[in-house]
Order: sequence, then C-alpha cells, then structure tokens
Amino acid sequence: MIMTTFAEALDFRGKTVHPVTTYAMSGMGTTERDYAASCRGATIAEGLAVRGEEVKDADTEVEAWMRRTGLPAP
Repeated sequence: MIMTTFAEALDFRGKTVHPVTTYAMSGMGTTERDYAASCRGATIAEGLAVRGEEVKDADTEVEAWMRRTGLPAP
C-alpha cells in the first residue's frame, strides 16, 4: 500500500483530496474509505475510477470529471 504510506507522512489538514484509481473489477472499491483514514484532516471529495484497460481512451471521462468537480481541466 505505497499510497497509504505516502499519504500518512503528509499533513492534509484543510485540504481536499480527490481519489483517483485504476481498477480491473472493483471500481472505487474502498479507495475513498482508505484515503479518509490515511489523509487525516482532509475532506475526501468525489473520486474517479477508470478501468485499467480503458485508461488510454479515458480523456473524455477524465475531463468531464474534472469539470464536474471544479478541478482545472486541460
């Protein structure tokens, strides 16, 4: 769980975290719950899960998610 180790070493107080993950079967699975536990003090906002085989063609999905969540889209 490299991302857990990474996140636990940082100070997320007052920050917003949008989890992003790739998957084969489980979608977001427990990603949001795991980040909430690892990123203490953060607000966990809407995440994005993209099927691993579809990553190279996910531009439209990623850009729509970024607009929907208020993140700066390319």
